[in-house]
Amino acid sequence: MSDLDHAPERPALQEGFSPLAKLGLSVVGAAAVTWFFVSWLVLGSPLTDAIGETAGSLAVVLLVISIIGMARSDD
Repeated sequence: MSDLDHAPERPALQEGFSPLAKLGLSVVGAAAVTWFFVSWLVLGSPLTDAIGETAGSLAVVLLVISIIGMARSDD
């Protein structure tokens, strides 16, 4: 017998996003758009700087989500 014979079966994968993931995606998207307009219009940053700040912020958010996902995985 091998270890694979006693391995627990994984649950079936769901298609699409969970409601919590949809909510999180909406919040992150709204925050990114809000930060873009605050940086550009309120703080007076040039358009390209505002775009760069927003892209950098989103990259940090994706990095944090990736690290959390890696820590939560059981593989």
